[in-house]
Amino acid sequence: MDIRDEINKRKKENWFEVLFAIEALGVTEEVVVDSLKKHVEKLSHVKDVFVYDRQFTYAQNVKNPLQNVPEAYSQVVNVKFFVKDIATLINVVLTYGPSSVEILGPNKKEVSASELQNVANGLAGVVHMFAAAGIGGIVITPDEK
Repeated sequence: MDIRDEINKRKKENWFEVLFAIEALGVTEEVVVDSLKKHVEKLSHVKDVFVYDRQFTYAQNVKNPLQNVPEAYSQVVNVKFFVKDIATLINVVLTYGPSSVEILGPNKKEVSASELQNVANGLAGVVHMFAAAGIGGIVITPDEK
C-alpha cells in the first residue's frame, strides 16, 4: 500500500487528521536536530497514529532565548498525521508537547461518552501528577462569606 492509499484509508475510517508544530531549543545545533528527529520518530511509532509528512526547518541560532542562556539553537518541525480517536490525540498532545495543534479534518465527529470520560480521566491524572511533583495542581479556596 502506498502513502496515498494509507491516507485515503484513514480518511474513510474517519480518523482525525492533525498538524503539529513542534519546536526544540538546545545549546548545540546537533542536540536540537538529533533530538527533534528522534522525537518525531517516536511519534510515528505510537499505536493508532499514522505520520505521513514531516517538514523540518533549519536550526537557527538564537541569542538570549532564556534567562541565563546567552545563546541556543531552535528548530521547528511541522508534522502531519492521522490519529484514530480523541483519547489518543490528547495523549500525544501531552506527550509530544506541540507548540500548536491544528485539526485538519474531519469537520465534525461524534464522540462517545465513554471516550470523553477516558480523556477527562487522563487529563485529571496529569493534573494529579503535577500536584504530586509539586509543580502545579488545582487550588481550592473557600467561598468568602
